Amino acid sequence: MVKKINTERGNFSYRIFGKTTCPVLMLVHGWPQSSYCWIEVSKYLTDYFVIAPDLRGLGDSERNDEVDKFTKDQLALDLFAIADTLGLEEFYLGGHDWGGAVVQEMALLQPQRIKKLIILNMMLIHNAEGKKKAAQTLGKQMFRSSWYQFFQSIPGFAEKMIEGKEDIWIRFFCRGISSPIPEEAIQEYIRCYKIDGTITSGANLYRSLPTDRLRWKTYHKNTLLMPSLIIHGELDPVIIKDFLFKADSVFSNLKIKYLKAGHFIGDEQPKKVGNAINTFLKEER
Repeated sequence: MVKKINTERGNFSYRIFGKTTCPVLMLVHGWPQSSYCWIEVSKYLTDYFVIAPDLRGLGDSERNDEVDKFTKDQLALDLFAIADTLGLEEFYLGGHDWGGAVVQEMALLQPQRIKKLIILNMMLIHNAEGKKKAAQTLGKQMFRSSWYQFFQSIPGFAEKMIEGKEDIWIRFFCRGISSPIPEEAIQEYIRCYKIDGTITSGANLYRSLPTDRLRWKTYHKNTLLMPSLIIHGELDPVIIKDFLFKADSVFSNLKIKYLKAGHFIGDEQPKKVGNAINTFLKEER
C-alpha cells in the first residue's frame, strides 16, 4: 500500500507491508529506484511491519533542485522526520545503494533509535581502509564503472542528455546480473523518473558528494555498536568487495552475507535477501 505523509521537512511517499502490530523495519531504496524495490523482498518478512519511504527526489516524494538537500545526512533527517511523524521511537533499519549510505548516517546520528542495521551493496561511509582499497582497485580501470557519477555531477548536463530518454537511461542500469529485473519494476522506475524534476533530483545525489566526502572523513574513528548485517552482491562492478576491507574495524557486532548477485540485489534475488534479513533480525544478539 502506498501512503503519503506531510512532515516538518517536506512531503513524502512511502509503502507499507505487513501487520502494524509487528516490529517495525524501515527499508530505504537507492538510485535510480523507489520503494517499489522492496515489494518482493517484503514477502519474506512477514513477521515485521515494513515501512519503505521514497527518498526525497525519487519515487513519489517531493522534488527539489537545491543540491544541499541531498547530502546523505540531510536525507537521513528526512527519514527521521517520517519516523517522528509516525510515532516511531526505535526500529530496525536497512538500506540499499544510496539508501545504504543514508541508513549509515541515521545510525551515526541517532544510534539509540536503531535496533539493528542492514546495509546492502553500499560502501561503508566511515571505513577509510575499505574506501582506500576500493579506490586503488577501481583506479586501475580509471573508475570506468562509475562513469555515470561523473556524468551526473556536471551541472545541467544530465538534464539535457536524459530528458525524453528516461526509458533508455533506466533500462541501461536496471538490467540485472544474476537474474533479470522484473519488467513491472523497471516500468515503475521509469514512471517515477519521468516525473518533472527527477533528473535533477537524481543527479543531486551525486552533485552533493563533495560535501558528503568531507563529512565522512570526520566519521572515520566512529564505531557502530548495534548488531549489523552487510548483504553484498559480489558481482557488483561498482560497489566492489574491496569496500568491505576491514569492515569489522568500524562495527563492533558485524556479519557479512555474500550472494551471487549484481548491484540491484533485492530485485535480482528477493528471496535470498528477504531470508537473510529475516534470519538476522530473529537472532538474539
